[in-house]
Amino acid sequence: MNLKENVVKNWATALTNIAVEQNKIDDFIEQSNVLIEALKGKEDFVKILTVKSHHDEIAKVKIIDETFSSFEIDENILNAMKILVEMKAFSSTRTILKHLRKNLTALHDITYGVIWSVEEISEQQIIEIENKVSKKIGKHVKLINKIDKKLIGGLQVIVNNQIFDGSVKGQLDAMRYEVLKRK
Repeated sequence: MNLKENVVKNWATALTNIAVEQNKIDDFIEQSNVLIEALKGKEDFVKILTVKSHHDEIAKVKIIDETFSSFEIDENILNAMKILVEMKAFSSTRTILKHLRKNLTALHDITYGVIWSVEEISEQQIIEIENKVSKKIGKHVKLINKIDKKLIGGLQVIVNNQIFDGSVKGQLDAMRYEVLKRK
């Protein structure tokens, strides 16, 4: 079962409040990043913990403990994940964690974005681009590199619904728009 958007936001807000009250904002940001990446592309794992099956809930909760104990995840986040398992809503975990990260980074005037490229770019290049975009929008930006072969070449950065397009595809689209506009 996937939770509705407002319920997801409520879960994220509750975890945000815990992080603030316990002065663990940075820890929760780091841990949410780790979990978001750890659960990325793990649909089978998520399905096991979400779908009603012959496995009892105690065994599923034990899977959470065994899987994430090495990550040193805060017990409040782990308990939230266990409750989601019991509710058969574990499939909403990544979305909740993304909202949590967004809430917490907003408190630190940090925003996340995506840097699209044809192939993976180096950490140093990402840092340089983060610095440039940070200066443009006036917030500290953290970028996550994702691959899009349709760009042909160059980069496209999306932060806070702003698009900084330096891709070949973007340039071709802009030229096509100009030609069509003149007709």
